[in-house]
Amino acid sequence: MGSYGICRLDLMKGHARGYDFDTDIENGLLAEITHSTDHIAVTTAIASPQVLVASVCNLYDSVDESDFINDASSGMKARTFELEIGDVFTTTQFSTATGDHTTIATIVAGDYAVPVVGGKFGCYTTTSGTSAALECRVISTTTLNTKNAIQLRVVKNRLYS
Repeated sequence: MGSYGICRLDLMKGHARGYDFDTDIENGLLAEITHSTDHIAVTTAIASPQVLVASVCNLYDSVDESDFINDASSGMKARTFELEIGDVFTTTQFSTATGDHTTIATIVAGDYAVPVVGGKFGCYTTTSGTSAALECRVISTTTLNTKNAIQLRVVKNRLYS
């Protein structure tokens, strides 16, 4: 129990949309849209347009949001957000294996956060120099249901280009 990602929508202008998906997908991850099938899957190419997975948690046996996953066998659509510049959200889905930081303690306000393969965010002290379609800045580090999290503001998104 308590092993999945959590996403809190703090200040969003972006548009919500439901997508089908073929494998289980956690909240707070970034996903790519396959328009020919109208399905999403976690990020495999950071230069591709990204959407944020942020479904409403269906919790029956627990009050911990990290017990929830978008279950592919449920037949329900995953709610995603097409992020706009200025959107603010908090996610537990960040990687200390990618980027300049090896622990959450070293991530600070102003750092850059960009997608990494697998749908998480990698954090860098300066712009990553990657061709990422999405770029965020860290506002703060925090916790969501006792899990380490980062609060992010979108500063670049090539979703519509």
